[in-house]
Amino acid sequence: MPHERTAGTEAWLALAAADLRMAELGLPDAVVSPDVAGLVCFHAQQCAEKALKGSLVAADRPVPRAHDVVLLLTSVAAGTALPPALMEATALLAEYGVGPRYPGFVAGRSADEATAAIEAARLILAWVTALV
Repeated sequence: MPHERTAGTEAWLALAAADLRMAELGLPDAVVSPDVAGLVCFHAQQCAEKALKGSLVAADRPVPRAHDVVLLLTSVAAGTALPPALMEATALLAEYGVGPRYPGFVAGRSADEATAAIEAARLILAWVTALV
């Protein structure tokens, strides 16, 4: 996508923060609706994905056209040891990048999963913000 090559780090991080805010806004409704819980998880994943892409832009590295946050984190780290909590947060969010875009995925999602997804997104966004 052309915008992935031209958007600056600040733009990526602003989008990441907006996705985190959307996730946080949906959390109260996630308690009563698995559909909303799934969307909260999706926006949390989007926060992490956009933050990691922003860090690649900051490092003047190519931004892959992928939703795989584990792949993105690996690209950002480039062989550097990462804190286990960061790797766990990324692994937790990995399943939410594509599934919530399709009917049926959100069934069974819970407020606890949504809360964990938001915490994982916050951790990744904070790490990227400190990195860049």
